[in-house]
Amino acid sequence: MSTAKKPARKPAAGKTKDDDIHPVARPFMWLLDERVRNGFMYFIGFATLISIAADFFIKRHGHFHFEEYKGFFAFFGFASFAFVVLMGWPLRRLTGRSEEYYPESTEDD
Repeated sequence: MSTAKKPARKPAAGKTKDDDIHPVARPFMWLLDERVRNGFMYFIGFATLISIAADFFIKRHGHFHFEEYKGFFAFFGFASFAFVVLMGWPLRRLTGRSEEYYPESTEDD
């Protein structure tokens, strides 16, 4: 059993870096642009502010009293999302396997 790593595959002569991109992924390459990613985050923030502002003009009749607070659903949604994301860390420790659990390689590889 050898623990030496295989060298990285070099592109063949005449190939460019873009030749390794799957053809189905090519139409979505514009999503990698930094301006698109920042613009998406600004759009989400703007939509959040608009939904909170709209809450001041809508009279809610909630099932519970706390549902009638202005911006309740925006803050509750954010808190729920943050809870789910942050619970990934303890769940990973609880259900994950150590890095040494699987063998490096076998003869069947």
